[in-house]
Amino acid sequence: MNQTLKKSLSMYTAMLYGVLALAVALAIIYFIAEQNVFGLIMLGAIVMIAVVAVIGIMAFRKTLHDKVLNDSVAIANREMQYMQHWDFPFALLKTDGRVFWWNETFLELFRTQLTEPSEEVRAETLLGTLKYPEEGGSLTTEISLAGRTYRMILTQESIFEAESGELSELLYSVSLLDITKEKTLALENENIRPIVALIYIDNYDQALGSMEETRRPLLEAMVYKRLNDLTAHVNGILTRMEKDRLFLVFPHEALERLKETKFKVLEDVRKINIGNRLPVTLSIGIGVAERLEDSHTYARAAVDLALGRGGDQAVLKNGEKTTFYGGKSGGVEKTNRVRARLIAHALREVIADADQVLVMGHANPDLDCFGAALGMAHTIASFEKKVNIVLNEPHPAIDILYERVMEEREYAAQIITGVQAEALSGEKTLLIVVDVNRPSIVAHPPLLDLNKNIVVIDHHRTSVDHISSAVVSYVEPYASSASEMVTELIQYMTERTHLKPLETDALFAGIALDTKNFTVKTGIRTFEAAAFLRRNGADSLRVRQLFKNDIKEYRAKAQIVSKAEIIHQQMALSHWDGRETSNALALAAAAADELLDIRGVEASFVLTEMPNVINVSARSLGDINVQVIMESIGGGGHLTIAGAQLGETTMEEALEKLNQAIQDFLENNK
Repeated sequence: MNQTLKKSLSMYTAMLYGVLALAVALAIIYFIAEQNVFGLIMLGAIVMIAVVAVIGIMAFRKTLHDKVLNDSVAIANREMQYMQHWDFPFALLKTDGRVFWWNETFLELFRTQLTEPSEEVRAETLLGTLKYPEEGGSLTTEISLAGRTYRMILTQESIFEAESGELSELLYSVSLLDITKEKTLALENENIRPIVALIYIDNYDQALGSMEETRRPLLEAMVYKRLNDLTAHVNGILTRMEKDRLFLVFPHEALERLKETKFKVLEDVRKINIGNRLPVTLSIGIGVAERLEDSHTYARAAVDLALGRGGDQAVLKNGEKTTFYGGKSGGVEKTNRVRARLIAHALREVIADADQVLVMGHANPDLDCFGAALGMAHTIASFEKKVNIVLNEPHPAIDILYERVMEEREYAAQIITGVQAEALSGEKTLLIVVDVNRPSIVAHPPLLDLNKNIVVIDHHRTSVDHISSAVVSYVEPYASSASEMVTELIQYMTERTHLKPLETDALFAGIALDTKNFTVKTGIRTFEAAAFLRRNGADSLRVRQLFKNDIKEYRAKAQIVSKAEIIHQQMALSHWDGRETSNALALAAAAADELLDIRGVEASFVLTEMPNVINVSARSLGDINVQVIMESIGGGGHLTIAGAQLGETTMEEALEKLNQAIQDFLENNK
């Protein structure tokens, strides 16, 4: 008998007993009060009626109990018969995992393992490892059986005693619903879902302009032949939007084929050489989303990211996940300054609208960062705008330059801390970020949230977590340094340049630092910027003074170089403890530069142990993309100069992590 019936019957019985007890009590009271024969007769009659009623109630209870029990058994039998012919497999399990009852469909599915219901069979033998639900609950999972996919619903069941209504036993029921067709249709729908790709030719005009005019149509035809081959490979549709921009749509099922080739089309196009002095490179952005319009939005964000990283690569954006392919070559240098002139014009407008300007670089500033900030501050001051440079504390890498700056009263008043800059932030404040585009490593991150008018000027490749809220973003990975970019902007932002020797020396030092004294990543515009600074008072001897180290630091750098080992036949690796050295990071970077002078070394890595963090300085001559290696361990940078910080780790763990990243890079670029 179930609990509900038992409670109902008990309630009705109690009510009858109560009524009888009340009647007897009233009869006794009446008899005592009247003390006559009629009262005695009434009392006797009521007592007899009560006895008969009690006997009747007991008989009624037994009859009702037997009926309910018989009905329950009949219902259970009918349910068992009904479940026996269900069109989906169903079984009952003991709490110890033994299967003790199953229907015909379940038997048909496991006929080779099941014979008689009396045989003890473990559920794990049939269904694999099971996770049982909590009391009164159920769990749903998907399993594969006999080449089909089932949705398995495991539910806890309760059995009660017929007599007492108390819980007798816990069981588990297993239902297997065949969803093979549902999964097949879902997969087919997924495979035909359209994906959008945007393909940009990075240097269309430059490549065509580098060859004879009569051969230009042939180069163009060969590039589009490679792109048409790609379209055929993915069963897509290719449309030309502009002379150097194309729109590709292809089904989702071709995406895996495309990833397996590691976007070989990038290399195929780059290898085309029919007299063009500049190689043709592509930037490809692919967006993966449920809706077509979202896929297009992701593709635009992806191609912008590819361009911001220097081009010659493909970026796949699937929701929040971003994957990079290619990027083996450096950014293609643009010999014209059209964009620099446009950015300078935009900068003049946003500066004119601002009440005051803050210039901020990255944490642990170097000469390029500080030099670019000084040059930008000079230009802003020429517009008669209040300007401040955000610098929390002078870093050892800029000690000598900082001392020269603080000797000049004008600059000493301009340099403020991040906390002081917070008080100056607001609606009419312009924040200019130089030499960095990642919000996590700027000198004072809260300023990015306090100011809505932000300008970014940087030469590092754009990272996934870049500053996306900038009103003006001037990120050019082909540029040698932020100082070079600022030097160009100065020429277009002011009609007459009145740079002081301190400012020209700082900008020149920034260029010299990031180009390793004009030997790495140096283009035509780099020399033009250096020549402009030289004409306006930069002195190479004064600049050289900014790079000097004391004897202790020089010995530390020599120690780093002496401990270096050659790995993978073309890379130099060294590590050291820099916790007791104030200028440890700058020394590590300088040592990594010197390791590139070793014959046969194409890339170098120096790990520096600092309090609570391991810093990695990576350098390359260009054939090995150290940016990709550093990104795989949480860092960034660009093709030839990159770095990373590994927190909460030991030197041994950091070395292992770096070695794995290098190994993965080499395997992916065979």
